[in-house]
Amino acid sequence: MNMNEFLNIIKENLGKIAGAIVGLIVGIFFLTIGFIKTIFLLLCVFIGIFIGGRYYNKKKLIDFLDKHLPW
Repeated sequence: MNMNEFLNIIKENLGKIAGAIVGLIVGIFFLTIGFIKTIFLLLCVFIGIFIGGRYYNKKKLIDFLDKHLPW
């Protein structure tokens, strides 16, 4: 197998490879820090991704928080 074939296999299966790596990392977190802490960590990551995506799309963070949080 040459390098081009190897790269084609990687490109065709990129989603599976990424899913396996994420699964491995989450599994390691479950084993090392526990279930509840891992769920909390994942929740914080997803909230950060969501807020960061909103901010990156040129929407002001303050406007977003005013809209979604009761004051």
